Amino acid sequence: MVGLSREAACPAVGIVIQCTAFNQGDASMTRNAPHTARWNWLLTLGMFTALLHGCGGDHFGSELSAKPRPRPMGRPEGVTLRLPREHAFNIVLPSATQKSGLNGTAKADATAEPDGHAQAVAAVTHSGTAEGLFRLGHALVNDTERQVDVDFNVRLHYEFDAQSSSTSRLPDARVGLRLYVRDDSGVLLRDVSLMSYTTENGSARRAADEHEQFTLTLGPRAEVSVFLAGRAGADISEGRSASATLTLSNLRFEVVTRPAPAVRTAGDEQP
Repeated sequence: MVGLSREAACPAVGIVIQCTAFNQGDASMTRNAPHTARWNWLLTLGMFTALLHGCGGDHFGSELSAKPRPRPMGRPEGVTLRLPREHAFNIVLPSATQKSGLNGTAKADATAEPDGHAQAVAAVTHSGTAEGLFRLGHALVNDTERQVDVDFNVRLHYEFDAQSSSTSRLPDARVGLRLYVRDDSGVLLRDVSLMSYTTENGSARRAADEHEQFTLTLGPRAEVSVFLAGRAGADISEGRSASATLTLSNLRFEVVTRPAPAVRTAGDEQP
């Protein structure tokens, strides 16, 4: 059994702000100019947040093509694991697919290293599809007979470059980075979009640091996989070129265990 301390959902903060700004700003537009200006600012902020983070059902890389042997935690309290400084990441899965179109070329590549670095690259000239994908993280098991709370502190740096030769803004190139948590039965417990971008919003280069904190509750002998998936893709029907590169560096997990409160049963309520 694995529990999650907060809702496992796509962070739709940008979308929520955008919708709130439109609804409330429209209602007060003719009554209060300062309020209108404030909601316009929130609308801009919301659109920018949605642009970089996105939301929806694009769960690329959420499945693990190979399941590593999980690392035992050892005891239910007082354990701090610093990955990959003390132990290399054990989920290391790069993959790439490419298909050239008529008179076109397509190239894709991906790398992932147990020291916390990965890269995905895709490029298409004239026509074709290409996608580089990596998964990088760690699998753990609560090898004790007690229920355990596990605090995760995840830090990373990423850079991306998405380019299209089109003068019109088309989604020829795309990049994305997501954080997933799966239990030992394959149930997806957590899905967080850290970054999502396409050239529909124009060609761009970006770099940023990300920090995620969350707590999982693991029952005795329960296993969990926590990993990042990064994607760079290009898709051209004809007559254009596009490229995408996503680089992940300095991925770090700090994992701290502590005993979880005992789970009460119906028998506990009897006098």
